[in-house]
Amino acid sequence: MAARLWPDTLFGRLTMILLSGLVAAHVLAFVLIALDRIAIEDELGSKYAAADIAEAVALLDYLKPEERPAWLDRLSRRNWRYILADEGELEAETPKRRQANIARLRAALGPDHDANFVHFDPPQRLRRGIRMHLKDGSPVTIAVFPPKEIISPWLPAALAVQLGIIAFFVWVAVKLATQPLARLERAANGLGSDLRGEPLPEDGPKEVARAAAALNAMQRRIAEQVAERIQILAAISHDLQTPITRMRLRADFLGDSDAREKLQGDLHEMQTLVKQGLALAREYDGVGPTAAAHVAVEASREPS
Repeated sequence: MAARLWPDTLFGRLTMILLSGLVAAHVLAFVLIALDRIAIEDELGSKYAAADIAEAVALLDYLKPEERPAWLDRLSRRNWRYILADEGELEAETPKRRQANIARLRAALGPDHDANFVHFDPPQRLRRGIRMHLKDGSPVTIAVFPPKEIISPWLPAALAVQLGIIAFFVWVAVKLATQPLARLERAANGLGSDLRGEPLPEDGPKEVARAAAALNAMQRRIAEQVAERIQILAAISHDLQTPITRMRLRADFLGDSDAREKLQGDLHEMQTLVKQGLALAREYDGVGPTAAAHVAVEASREPS
């Protein structure tokens, strides 16, 4: 599966590596920030809740028992509401984090009040609350509701937009990084068929500039070697014309007509090969300056 998903192009591999790394780092930072925010909100929220509950309990202590029910809705908050009854089952083992919260609440209430965590749905213990008693001994239970939104609703959309921006710039960066390589590929593919092509511009990043310089040097060396061989071919082809001409003249004075015709046929074939060699030299005229000059001189000396 990993081999099938792994791209077979440099562009695809660089894009996958960079995008995966940036997305992983971005998501990790996002999660850490969200967790830190939740921790801060939990700390500040517990302090606010302790102070608010202490004020509500002080007000219920001040009110007469028959006046208290009318104030419950006013004292309730989005995450908790007050019940003038002894409800729930006491929590046997309280986690350390909730122990700190209940200790903070007890300190805010003062020594005249107790406070303990309770569960409304044993044994699942999914709904919890706080049981207290007023100064006159009347029970008060606080039903606690979990917050509906842990993070802001716009944060996932913001994360998606940020990941889209990261993907776009990764694509642009990899495209710019691999574009010189595509240019080198085109130049290398055209090197075999055209040794007289324009040299590659030796600009861009240092690595690409060095690769272009090496390719240009290789093209020059190949052109010089081809020019040298063409020069040798042109020289040999031209030098063969003089002995062929002498042999043709001597063949004309042969008395045996059959031998003369065979020899003239052989000389004609040799002359054809010489002309083909000169034509090939003229075809590669311009590959190298030395070869071009030599081919021009030899072609001017070729007899009609």
